Amino acid sequence: MGLTPGVFYITNEQIVIAFKGDRMAKFVQYLLVLCGVMCFTACVMPHPPLPCDASNPYKRVAVLPMVNDSNDVDGPEVMRTKMVQALINRSYVVKDLKETDQILRDQMGITLGGQLDLTTARKLGETLGVDGVLYGTLMDFDETTTGVINVKKVRGKFKLVNVMTGQTGWSRGLGVRSEMKMQGAAGGLGSVLSKASDARDKDVPWVTIESTSTGSDNVGKSFAIGLGAKLLSKAIGKHLDSESTELARRVTDNLPWGPCAADMPAAAAPPPVPKFAMPEIKMPEPPSFGYMDWEGKKDFTAIVHTESINKSGNEPYTMDMQLAVAGSKSKMRMDMDMAKTMKSDKPSPISKMVMINRGDKKTGWTLYPNAQKYMVHTEKDEVGEKPNVEKTKVGSEIIGKYKTDKYKVRITYKDGKAEEGFIWNAKALDNMTIKSEVENKDYKVTMELRDIVLVTPADSLFEIPDGYVEAKGFMDLMAAEPKKK
Repeated sequence: MGLTPGVFYITNEQIVIAFKGDRMAKFVQYLLVLCGVMCFTACVMPHPPLPCDASNPYKRVAVLPMVNDSNDVDGPEVMRTKMVQALINRSYVVKDLKETDQILRDQMGITLGGQLDLTTARKLGETLGVDGVLYGTLMDFDETTTGVINVKKVRGKFKLVNVMTGQTGWSRGLGVRSEMKMQGAAGGLGSVLSKASDARDKDVPWVTIESTSTGSDNVGKSFAIGLGAKLLSKAIGKHLDSESTELARRVTDNLPWGPCAADMPAAAAPPPVPKFAMPEIKMPEPPSFGYMDWEGKKDFTAIVHTESINKSGNEPYTMDMQLAVAGSKSKMRMDMDMAKTMKSDKPSPISKMVMINRGDKKTGWTLYPNAQKYMVHTEKDEVGEKPNVEKTKVGSEIIGKYKTDKYKVRITYKDGKAEEGFIWNAKALDNMTIKSEVENKDYKVTMELRDIVLVTPADSLFEIPDGYVEAKGFMDLMAAEPKKK
């Protein structure tokens, strides 16, 4: 059974406009959630002064080019940059990477980590003008996508050497992995086997920082979700970003505190932290539903304003989407522009999306204006059933210029999951929902219709524009060159 045309649902597993089971649904919702999480995690909160150890002999440190034993050509530099920040966070004064590379290249002829064996730590220290040099080997920097289990891995080993004595003052190796597994027994088994395989390496052990489910027990769909996430992270320059950041933080958590710069305020060293096994960490999920009931209501255009607030204190993430609804003809269109979130020098073929539902034809399309391509969705793609929605009136309020009835809403899905929140229905608009709000312990999410204009949108808005070609899949879409405007 398909969902009722004119009802907009968002869950933590899918985003559905007018019908459920859209093949692009989970991917689009993932993009929205990922963009929100990236926005939240990008916010940097002020830190108190770091502890310092004036007796530490490494007054200035250089992070050397890494030896690359992985299959990724960009991985070593990504990991090297993360290690610089990790050292700074441990109160070390680190020589600028560009300056380090220029000196190594011009005075020693060294451009790669594999060439460092041709010289000594003492010679490197004299040439670079530092007291310590950090060597590193990147062992893994890859992402495996099978559908049953999609795994991200970053692993490396490091050592900090005193250039005067040639002695290693600190060394450690660690691997960080995160996984997204197919729902059901197959995904669980895949996770167990994958972890068992990684556990064989005792010298450089692995730690799993996140274990999530794709929300599907279909291998093909789980593969598409994993592949989509991988392509998106590469498109916005965030490939394996969280894993490499976490590796740098964890591998240096037993590194002695540095001496700090001369002008850096020092704080008292904290008491020793007892050692304990780290549990798997799951990223907090945003509230899992938004419910906007436009069923059989007006013909109109509006702006869908969404605001997600992270309760940990970070900046709110907002997004405005253009909406056009021809309720009398069961047609709907929503335009999304995520260019501000995808911070990349290269335009992305998926930064702009247009979702069109044609309830009158039992079909729909997702358009990608930057690539001038589209993907088709029909009722045969549908899965699941329409959830049960219970509404209880709790009051009346004015939203914008409209008098509304406020309802507490409970949505129960086929799998038994239930969500609760509030909606506001405008009396003058045939009780159409113009606002919804929900929150959990981590986030508060609000959706509101703004700039509502009661007009019948042009039929051309609900058609595929001339010049667009059908995308064969995500690979075809991501490989497309953005069209010049």
